[in-house]
Amino acid sequence: MVKWITVLVVEPGKDPDVRELPNNLKAFEITIQGSIETVESIRSGCLIVYDGNQTLAQKPIKRADIKGTFILIRVDHSDPISLSDVDIDILSEVYK
Repeated sequence: MVKWITVLVVEPGKDPDVRELPNNLKAFEITIQGSIETVESIRSGCLIVYDGNQTLAQKPIKRADIKGTFILIRVDHSDPISLSDVDIDILSEVYK
């Protein structure tokens, strides 16, 4: 059985979009269209999942620093989990 989590997907030229994705690396790779790398977001406990073919500095990361589509997730002991409503509100505004 596949577990789904609530994430924010940020695509170039679009506002962040709340989506349910399967909680697995393949789903993340398909969404970002690349190999997975992560970096901390400006919100503690949340990560940016982005295409690892680009080099990023550590947080804080601005939207303009990231090329292509990226995903925002929450982690619990390094396991991806759903973003909370507060996470979604804050991260949607920051990465708008």
